[in-house]
Amino acid sequence: MLETALHALPKKSARELRVLVLALDAKITARARIVRVDAPDSRWWRGMSEVR
Repeated sequence: MLETALHALPKKSARELRVLVLALDAKITARARIVRVDAPDSRWWRGMSEVR
């Protein structure tokens, strides 16, 4: 959906938005936790509400 919006914008606006999105994406990726699930019945959500 965001890609569609970027293509619909004028080039300068799309370029500016893309820079903002890439910076935000980098922050989100840096904070992301990898959740390993060994079995379909694993309770991976336990501890997800804990503040880091």
